[in-house]
Amino acid sequence: MPDDALLLGIAQIGAVIAGFTAITAVLQPPGGAWSPALRIRHRAIVSTSFNVLFEALVPLIVFDWLADVRSTLVVSSAGVAVYVGGVVGLRLRQFVRTGAIRIRSGQVLLLIAGAAFLLFAANVLVASVALYSFALCVQLSVAVVSFYTLVAAALS
Repeated sequence: MPDDALLLGIAQIGAVIAGFTAITAVLQPPGGAWSPALRIRHRAIVSTSFNVLFEALVPLIVFDWLADVRSTLVVSSAGVAVYVGGVVGLRLRQFVRTGAIRIRSGQVLLLIAGAAFLLFAANVLVASVALYSFALCVQLSVAVVSFYTLVAAALS
């Protein structure tokens, strides 16, 4: 598969960001307890990072099955788009239930996740490793924004 090093590099970055969750686990926000909205962000760091890790590996596995780059990217992008769409729907319900949807950073997280979904869906037509990789990086920024939000809350 062309650009397999790029996809493996993104997978490794996903694993590293998931590891950073340990830092936020020891922080305490003012008042000593994480709000439900901040707990969702804590989970989002881990789940998004691991999702990106495994989604970066999908084209490598599918390529071994199909042995055609275009078909690999179409199938991988379609499958990941469906999965990411489901995760965004689940997170939207959680954000509404906890009130995180009313917070600017919560709105930004949902916009970023929606953008990643759209990029994966668009790549079904484009079939580009670059677009697939960009979508992974956009999705990974959900974890980065969540991490920053948790650290900022603990240090305020």
